[in-house]
Amino acid sequence: MQARTPALCSPPHVVKLRALIIYGVNPILEAIRSHPERIRYVGVAREETARHQRLMGEAKRAGVAVRNLALDQIDRLAGRGVHNGVVAEVSETAYADFDEIVEKEETNFVLIVDSITDPQNFGAILRVADGFGVDVVVIPEHDSVGLTPVAVKASAGASEWVQVAQVTNLSRAIETLKKGGYWIYAAAENGERPDAIDFTGKVALVVGNEGKGIRRNVLEHCDRTVTIPMSGHVESFNVATATAILCYEVRRQQR
Repeated sequence: MQARTPALCSPPHVVKLRALIIYGVNPILEAIRSHPERIRYVGVAREETARHQRLMGEAKRAGVAVRNLALDQIDRLAGRGVHNGVVAEVSETAYADFDEIVEKEETNFVLIVDSITDPQNFGAILRVADGFGVDVVVIPEHDSVGLTPVAVKASAGASEWVQVAQVTNLSRAIETLKKGGYWIYAAAENGERPDAIDFTGKVALVVGNEGKGIRRNVLEHCDRTVTIPMSGHVESFNVATATAILCYEVRRQQR
């Protein structure tokens, strides 16, 4: 592949801080293990304290306050989500600084998620990103789900370990990546097989919306298209499943 010339160019990025309630055992455990300083308290339903001794113990060892709450209060805080009797109030959720991450020499695998609107899918993608060592997940500021309580729950704790950057314009962010030496691969129809592509070096993989795929104005900025070969009767994989297959191949080659 022809080498790209690095350029000192900053893409648009947004860093946001906000408070939220997360719920479920695994997301809260991972929050305690990764960022205990961000947790204001862990709330455990009085009726559930016997089965959550391990979580309560980890919270206390990490210096996190534990409160016994009524089950109906847990229900309200979790917005009727599947909470397993535990919630936590997290002081802030910070989106990572895109510019800062991609300028690091050790960053070599960027996952760009274009307009995913289902928080369950986004949570599953974060689990994939954590499992395959993606350096940063990039999402657009508008028309895309972010780090919502449902997505955090669906990630089973992976959201506490994966860096997520939010940018105002994916196309401009892609152009910045190109100038930094990245090759951009779009997961779309009529592309090359994953095992026929050289994914070594600095790679950015783009996956698209659950129904519409990657937007045309984003696709036009990608270098090549990659398509997962299928031999069954269903036309395509779920976006999280497809992301897992492609991330595995990228990391297999890079390692």
